[in-house]
Amino acid sequence: MWTGLLSFILLIYPQDTEASWSRWSGWSMCSKSCDGGLSNQKRRCFGNSNCLGSEIRYRHCNTRSCSGFLTNDNDRICNIHNNPGSASSYREWVPISQQTYPCYVLCRDLSGNIPNEIKTNKEDGTKCSSQDNFYCIKGECKRLGCDWEVWSNKVIDSCGICGGDGSRCAKNDTQSHFYWLVDWSSCSVTCGTGHQESVIRCMNRQNKRRTMEYYCDRAKKPNDLIRECSLPDCRPQWEISSYGRCSVECGGGIQRRNIRCVQRSGRANLIVVGSYQCPDPIPMSEKACNLKFCPARWQTGKWSQCSVSCGIGTQIRSLTCVKYPTHGIEISVSHSECFNIRPEITRACTVKACFKEFYSLPSIVVDNSTFIQYRRMKRVYLNVGGRAILLAKQPVKIKCIVKNMDSRLIFWTKDDRLIPVTPYKRIHVSPNGVLKIKRTDPNIDKGVFTCMAGIEKASTYITFHNKKRASKAAKSIKNLQKDKTSLDKPQSDKIPGSYGYLKPEGSNSSDVAEFMVGDWSACSRTCGKGLQTRKVTCSVYTDNYIKIVPATQCKQQAKPVNVRKCLVQEFCPQWEADKWGECSIKNCKRIGKAVQHRTVFCTNGNGSSIHRSKCQNIPVPTGSRECENTECEVEWQTSRWTKCKPLCSPRGKKFRLFSCVWKKTHKLAHTQCKTLPRPLAWKPCKSKCINECRDHSRYCSLVGKLKMCRYQTFVDKCCQTCKHSKG
Repeated sequence: MWTGLLSFILLIYPQDTEASWSRWSGWSMCSKSCDGGLSNQKRRCFGNSNCLGSEIRYRHCNTRSCSGFLTNDNDRICNIHNNPGSASSYREWVPISQQTYPCYVLCRDLSGNIPNEIKTNKEDGTKCSSQDNFYCIKGECKRLGCDWEVWSNKVIDSCGICGGDGSRCAKNDTQSHFYWLVDWSSCSVTCGTGHQESVIRCMNRQNKRRTMEYYCDRAKKPNDLIRECSLPDCRPQWEISSYGRCSVECGGGIQRRNIRCVQRSGRANLIVVGSYQCPDPIPMSEKACNLKFCPARWQTGKWSQCSVSCGIGTQIRSLTCVKYPTHGIEISVSHSECFNIRPEITRACTVKACFKEFYSLPSIVVDNSTFIQYRRMKRVYLNVGGRAILLAKQPVKIKCIVKNMDSRLIFWTKDDRLIPVTPYKRIHVSPNGVLKIKRTDPNIDKGVFTCMAGIEKASTYITFHNKKRASKAAKSIKNLQKDKTSLDKPQSDKIPGSYGYLKPEGSNSSDVAEFMVGDWSACSRTCGKGLQTRKVTCSVYTDNYIKIVPATQCKQQAKPVNVRKCLVQEFCPQWEADKWGECSIKNCKRIGKAVQHRTVFCTNGNGSSIHRSKCQNIPVPTGSRECENTECEVEWQTSRWTKCKPLCSPRGKKFRLFSCVWKKTHKLAHTQCKTLPRPLAWKPCKSKCINECRDHSRYCSLVGKLKMCRYQTFVDKCCQTCKHSKG
């Protein structure tokens, strides 16, 4: 008996059969603060064979209309990336014009920095199509069914039930005195396009009044629904963009923004109208910015004439420290307020030679080589030109060899500052024009030393490295291979060159420049024919230094090759595709259009198929495309009319279902029938009154045995049994 009663209860209250799914999570935060967004909830599969992975569903949220001034959506989305920091790092993003992407915006950087173009998704819930229920989700335009699942085809039937077939409300009418009524709330906005939420009530059929919900069948209660509602267009409003970059960095500037009068038509469609149609006052389009004082800076005057009429003299110029309290106003202040490097106010100048015996212009012999020291030496000898990398605390002499000029007229500068000829200075110029550094200091001596002879000049750039880096450089140099001869020979501190140098007394050198080569690089291509390269230099190698000289000094030797061909793998992976398949009516997509497919596969270049991952860095050819098919036609397909409901009513109704299908295959065509007139879903009828007392459940025998006929619900379901029952 109890088993039968349990079955009867399960019949009235069906249990959840999806026990393999977890509970739904709570609803997430809304994607938009107003004007309609989406929130979602998720559940995951516990690994049962009835499910796989996870599910997600959505619902509308924050359907109230945004208040205040309107902001252009594309401008607002791009302005999110603006960097309001200092002028040196400021970035201003604006939308690229003429965009047709429904769910993302392409933005460009006005400051010209890299990257200068980014893609930004629109908020979830943004309407993206003129068709119903298409919304932006994670940058893609997707359809949501009335059950708020992506790409669901469920719609609300005539009973107000999502995914229903129109039959549940009919059964409700005949089997109960109580039924669910679906009504709608007022529109969420007072103009334009908004949303309505369903209001579900339990109603008493006899008195047409609302009653307690437990009287109605909970299993048949419709789901909560949301639909769009359209009211007359909103009145014009001001649309404003974000403020742009300040016109100046300091001293008071102006920031500007764009303002226009627009009117919202439909959902998210803005039309520009005349400014006189928008309410007063007009929003400000400019505002002051960067009002702080500009820091003081140095201001120099023009150079004076040279102090001599021939030979080498000096020029001077004025120097003041200025400040700009406001834009366009300049005042002089104390030199102590300028913190930048103080500019030079004197410099050397050359007018003309003071010696009549000079018939040719002077010329400096430049040694374009690179000198790298990795062990200490008694003294480093250099010729002007090129670059030198030295150890600290090292005596250095640099000679400037000049043709057609007396060496006594040579002078030197360090970073454009004149070097004195006083012999007791740590850095000075000798009477014969040689630059001498008694003991190098990396903190002071790093920079450019320039020899000037008349209007000619040549420079040597000196930098320093420590012993650790010098040792590392020595090891890398030893890894280089000589092309022919051996390096086992006597060494000296003298730097060889085309013009030699002042040699210490008694020194003897047999240093010879030779070609040296490095290791071959990796092949430039991982498949097919490529190239390998290696470094080839003309160098002089000693125990204390290496000097990289021009290749002309190794002209007595054959230069080794520095490029050669290589082959790692003969064939390169590539995509190949079969011929396009048939344009069949089985694959109709739109009226007059079908889809044809082809197979795309990855090969190794000689026709053999390989795994697709081998071609992952190569653009994949398309595997499907639209094609013309005139047989792709649609029609409305209707079901049979139902029986007239309710019974004993002169004003009954008959219902039927209809759907859009392809004529040839009768497959669902969804929204393709929107241009065809829709068939009737119901029509009036009159039903005959037949009062028949019979049982409507196979458990009615239990009702009699349990004496439950005193309840009207069981009397309605088990009329025949209760008629003959005593209880």
